[in-house]
Amino acid sequence: MFKRFIYGLLTASLFMTSLSQAHVIGGYKACKVDLHHELHLDGQGVQIIDAEGRKAIIDAKKGLVIEDKPIHLSAHQQQLLQQYRQHLNSAIPKVKEVGQSGVALANEVIDEVSTKFNNTHAFDNVRQSVSDFYNKLEQRYHHNGEWVFKPKALSAMHDNWQKDFADAKRVFNAEFFASAFTLLQQKMSTDEGINFTELQKQLAELKGTVRQKLKSHSAEITKKAQGYCDDMDKLAKEERSLVETIPELQNYQLFNI
Repeated sequence: MFKRFIYGLLTASLFMTSLSQAHVIGGYKACKVDLHHELHLDGQGVQIIDAEGRKAIIDAKKGLVIEDKPIHLSAHQQQLLQQYRQHLNSAIPKVKEVGQSGVALANEVIDEVSTKFNNTHAFDNVRQSVSDFYNKLEQRYHHNGEWVFKPKALSAMHDNWQKDFADAKRVFNAEFFASAFTLLQQKMSTDEGINFTELQKQLAELKGTVRQKLKSHSAEITKKAQGYCDDMDKLAKEERSLVETIPELQNYQLFNI
C-alpha cells in the first residue's frame, strides 16, 4: 500500500509538471495557408494530384508534365519551375524536425537524470518508447520512400500536433516516471525500509529537472513549428508568382490561401 502511495505521488506530481507546459509547447498559431491538392514528394520530383485524380508532375529532367503531356517551357519558365520543385522538396518535409525536437528534448531530460542516478542505461526503455512514438508519427506522412500530404494537411497538422504533444507526454510519463520510481526506491531503500524524507527530496529535485528542461526548450519547439508555417507562406507566394508565369499550372495550384 505504501509503495503504491509513493508511486502515485511521483507520477501525479511530475505529470502535472509536464501538463503545465502544454500550452507553451503547443502554443503556436495555425498556418495561414493550406494544401488544396494532394502532394507527393520523393526528394527530387513532385506530383500534384487534384480531386479527380489528374496529375501535374514536375521532374528534374522532363520538366512539367500535365496529364501525361509534356508542357513546353521557355528557359526562364523552366528555371522558375525547377526552383519551385527544389523548394517543395526541401521545405515541406521539414515537418519532421518539429517531432525530432520533441525527441531531442525527451532524450536530454533522460541524459541528465541518468547521470544523477549514475546509470546510463536505466532509461533505455524510455528512449525506445519515445523513438517508436516519433516513428509512428512520421509514418503519417511518409510512405514507401516518399512524403504524401493530403488536401488540408497543414490545418490538420496543427490539430494533430496539439494531440501529439499530449500523447507524447503520456508515453513519456508512463515509461520515464515508472523507471525513475524504481531507481529511487532502490536508492532510498535500507534494511529498515524506505527513507521517506530523502525520497521526498529526490522527488522534488527530479520534478525541478523536468520542469526546467521543458521551460528552457519548449519555446524552441514552438518556434520551429511556427517557422514551418512561415516557410509554407513563402512557398505559397512563390507558387502564386510561378502560376502567373506558367498558366498551365493554374488548375494545380497547390496552396489554398
